[in-house]
Amino acid sequence: MLGREEIDGLQLQLEGFHQSDQKKLDVIHRLLEEYQKLSARYEHLENDLEVQTSARRELQMKARALEHKPFVLVLVDGDNYIFNDELLKAGTEGGVEAARWLRDAVKADMKSLDDGISTVYAGATEWQIMVRVYANFAGLSAALVRAGLQKSVNDLNKFAGGFTRGQPLFDFVDAGIEKEGADHKIRELFDLLIESSQCKHIMFGGCHDQGYLSLLTPHKKVDSRITLLKATTCHTKFRALGFRAIECPTVFKSEPLPKEAHHETVHIPQQSRANNNQNGRPWSQKGGTPKPDGARGHLERVIYLNANDQRVDHRLTGISDQGRTRFKSRIDHQKLCNEFHLLGKCPALPGRACVYDHGYADPELIMVLQERLRAQQCKKGGSCRSFDCYYGHVCHRAGCEGGKGCSFGGVVHGLGTSSQRVLREEGGL
Repeated sequence: MLGREEIDGLQLQLEGFHQSDQKKLDVIHRLLEEYQKLSARYEHLENDLEVQTSARRELQMKARALEHKPFVLVLVDGDNYIFNDELLKAGTEGGVEAARWLRDAVKADMKSLDDGISTVYAGATEWQIMVRVYANFAGLSAALVRAGLQKSVNDLNKFAGGFTRGQPLFDFVDAGIEKEGADHKIRELFDLLIESSQCKHIMFGGCHDQGYLSLLTPHKKVDSRITLLKATTCHTKFRALGFRAIECPTVFKSEPLPKEAHHETVHIPQQSRANNNQNGRPWSQKGGTPKPDGARGHLERVIYLNANDQRVDHRLTGISDQGRTRFKSRIDHQKLCNEFHLLGKCPALPGRACVYDHGYADPELIMVLQERLRAQQCKKGGSCRSFDCYYGHVCHRAGCEGGKGCSFGGVVHGLGTSSQRVLREEGGL
């Protein structure tokens, strides 16, 4: 029989066995937990791999598809790269012809780069050609008229329309009257497409302006895809960039526009009676200076005086809400030139380009323009005797006494608006 000491010793051994088994179980539990975590992570990574693989295959398919549509980009600052005289004078047809000649010139240059050895320009003559010409139409059209290259400020729109329609990917775009409008458009498109695998080559027409140097400098001597397109002037610093340079004399002028204008007036296109000419009168000219007839006769060269010899304005009637809406839509893009449309002359011509709209405005739009200007008080009030004054001399707001919200002083309220006398420009009464 075992003694007490032996039994106690066996008891201790048994407890040691239990503790050892428990440690083993704890290790097994921890291993199972780690395995479950690793298994879940594996499944997650496997799913990610499948997604990434699918996305990579999709990108590869798109990349292969893009490689089937390579193109050449031609960027032109149209404010300084001026199309040839005969093209501009030909209007719409000139624009179509300019697009065709520019396309042919680009194709010829691409053919010269395909040397039959390098694969970079293999098949370059089959690449599509994308052209973007950006310009301030208001300023450029006025400059072209002054230079005698176009008769009307609307002729540039006709030329640009022909150019845009002439080729599928050609656009001549109005960049607005902002100082750097064209510059901003050119920079953004260049930055967007220089990284595109589809864009195989860029012809850059902006060598006149040193401001573009910062755009091109990061690519100097390392990017053979850029060609400088020279026209009127090419600053010497562009030559240091190391890009090849070409000219396109069939399309662009080699000389800048003359500083002095050849014509002092801008002609307003005639409007037929069928196009809302409510007075039944065409646009008229006097002494070689175009002067539009006034809507409802208001712009006739007369001044209406009441019984106290104070100048008064007759009410403008017949303006529709639609007309006011059309006017707002028009000036949201570019404000009308008051002097040009109401007086037939522009103070900006011929010395500089006018930043306002000289395009045709129908009689109702002229009336809305008058209405808005008459809401601003003439500084001379009833004593004004200027035939060129288009501001208001009487407040026509019903019930207004010159309080808050009225731009007129109290003196021009309550005047009799019935004209007793009429002063004509010739001086007769």
